[in-house]
Amino acid sequence: MDTSSSTDNHMRNAMTILKQMRLAALVCLFANGLWAQQHPALDNYLFTPVAISPAHAGMQQQDVVSLVDAQLVGVPGAPRTGVLSADFKTLKGLGFNLTAITDAVGPMNTGQLALSSAYHLPVSDNMTLSTGIRATLGRTTVDLNNEVFYDELDPSIYTLAGPFMANIDLGTTLNGQNSYFGVSYKNVNRAEIYQNNYTAQILHVFGGYSKALKNGWTARTSFLATGTTNSPGDLNFHFFFSRDDAWGWGVHYSPADEMGMMLKINTAKDWNLYYQYNFPLTDLVYVTRSSHVIGFSFDVSTKATNLTSPRFFL
Repeated sequence: MDTSSSTDNHMRNAMTILKQMRLAALVCLFANGLWAQQHPALDNYLFTPVAISPAHAGMQQQDVVSLVDAQLVGVPGAPRTGVLSADFKTLKGLGFNLTAITDAVGPMNTGQLALSSAYHLPVSDNMTLSTGIRATLGRTTVDLNNEVFYDELDPSIYTLAGPFMANIDLGTTLNGQNSYFGVSYKNVNRAEIYQNNYTAQILHVFGGYSKALKNGWTARTSFLATGTTNSPGDLNFHFFFSRDDAWGWGVHYSPADEMGMMLKINTAKDWNLYYQYNFPLTDLVYVTRSSHVIGFSFDVSTKATNLTSPRFFL
């Protein structure tokens, strides 16, 4: 009996099992948000509010927004996110939003395409009830080409693309003349990612207030509370000041995660430039001291008077 051949076979089987277990752990890590970071949706939702609730579809008034989020600069494998979002609202109060997202964390890459639809129902002269639904289709792949393998012909090395996953999100927001309050529930159907591992369900509770000040200044404040399956809760506060919608600046604070500043500049007619800097409040400060978000938005058509609605976001 060839004991060396038997040993090699056992070694290959053991390595295959270990790699599969590692893949499952990596995907679960990504799916449940356990990476020590602030999720991009929570990081810059003032720039793309539909990220936290489909009820905000159409509230950005014909805008196209593009963002690049580079978190934990200097850390190998740190999250990198790209967002392209197009927003539209009809004369009948229907809002639509199409968002494409690419998200990379270590060896994992996720691509998503989301279609959100919302109906904005006037309930009084100063209040609107917005209710929305979002359908998302995405896929996660893991690139282990740079890893060291004992068996280069092992087929498990080349079968690391996960299934296409479909999810449904729900949300509702009550918009007043100077304030808003809403809730949203993400991943209602808990799509399966990999061998009995499912996407995390997320509950957002959020609100905000806007007040006109003197000399064309406006102050906005908001909060976002988030609960995620098998993860700690998260709380965000934002304060933002703008003047004549030409430019503005603000700060945000997440007690258990980070703090930072944000800037908005109207660079030309119907064009806006966004920038956000974040400083970690965790032990990550010993390996990195910054995360950055940069983006722009532009209006694709002239806004009609009866299309406009209170705009609490940036």
